[in-house]
Amino acid sequence: MVNNPFDRLFHSRCLLCGLIVHAKAADCICVACAAELPRIAEYCLRCALPLPTRGLCGRCQIQPPPYSRCISPLVYGAPISRLIAHFKYSGKLAYGRLLSGELLRRLRLEASLDADLLMPVPLHWRRRWARGFNQAEIIGDELSRALHLPLQTRWLTRVRPTPPQQSLSANERRKNLRSAFVLRASVLGLRIALIDDVVTTGATVSEISQLLLNAGARSVQAWCLARTP
Repeated sequence: MVNNPFDRLFHSRCLLCGLIVHAKAADCICVACAAELPRIAEYCLRCALPLPTRGLCGRCQIQPPPYSRCISPLVYGAPISRLIAHFKYSGKLAYGRLLSGELLRRLRLEASLDADLLMPVPLHWRRRWARGFNQAEIIGDELSRALHLPLQTRWLTRVRPTPPQQSLSANERRKNLRSAFVLRASVLGLRIALIDDVVTTGATVSEISQLLLNAGARSVQAWCLARTP
């Protein structure tokens, strides 16, 4: 506990439990809360679905997605779902920095990231105007500066507004996204990392990945904050 009022200038509160932590503490989260974040230990090597042991999930064995792999550090559930909701819908950018830091640490464990550029999943202009920002761009900017990879925010646009995906089945999600995205630049021969906050069924990143591969991209990966189990 900080007793000296002057010392409070150099401290802040843990984003999860409210405990006062030193201002230089990583991402303003206390040690105890950081240790208990629901990190993904074992997962599908293609779609990052949490699994009991590392390998390929049944779906990826039968019908693999067009992207080469998905990288995600966290399981989507409490408290991660609450942090992402605060980040996206309440403009709490500190939560975005915290979660982006988790993704960055996961990416740095990779021997090779195999990416030439980062491309955030776009929002339709109406949703972006209402929200004030695109959360995928915020994540992408954090990763771009840390990994020294270019971030392209204008090459891919969402031209058709679509209903929220949360309440839809996997098949409905795929239908919902048809012809929703347009590519406005050449990606011939490029290795692209798509950036998003959450991958659930993978419908969004699959739709965009197929679009990029059809346009000549060499490979596409999906990098996200959290994966739904």
